Amino acid sequence: MVYIILFVLLVLFDQITKAIAFAYVSIDSPTIYWIGKVFGIDTLKNTGMSYGIASDEPWAMPVFIALSALALVVMFFAVLKLNKKRRFLKVSIVLLMAGAAGNLIDRCVLQYVRDLIFMDFTFLIDASFMTFSNNIADIVITVGAIMFIIALLFVDTDAVFRRTAKDEARAIEEAAQSLSQGEQEGEKIGQSGSDEQDGAEERKE
Repeated sequence: MVYIILFVLLVLFDQITKAIAFAYVSIDSPTIYWIGKVFGIDTLKNTGMSYGIASDEPWAMPVFIALSALALVVMFFAVLKLNKKRRFLKVSIVLLMAGAAGNLIDRCVLQYVRDLIFMDFTFLIDASFMTFSNNIADIVITVGAIMFIIALLFVDTDAVFRRTAKDEARAIEEAAQSLSQGEQEGEKIGQSGSDEQDGAEERKE
């Protein structure tokens, strides 16, 4: 139920912000900056993917609709099958689903995605791809993707770089066994040296 509420709230937030921005800011209006020249409001119709990728391609819309719908179905069943304890991974997938659903609604109803948040990071890298427009759905997808990667690498119970309690217990057990074997070998060497010394003394006698 928590994941359903999160999903619904994110989709509603995306759709409401799009509706408000397009109701009050015309597509032909200049960018309204609200944090320096980095962030602003700039409404435009995006027929491509997130951040305007492939927006000029005629095949983009039907392909993106089909891929988004398929991805939603796959992620839905993935969330259902995941163990309840894998919360971080589940939240990341729910974010991906919410972002995909928000843009899918636009594509199905309007045949384009409403972008409204302008970002300009050319002060970091002077390149054209550092200036783009997006929306809440795109941001949610980005955050979800980052969380998904972090979950797979560090947080999830099966994370690549995470040592579980079993792994730690196994490592401690192996260290203890190694230490015990070393002590036994030391005792054997010591006993062997003692036997040789006794033999030498007997030969002298």
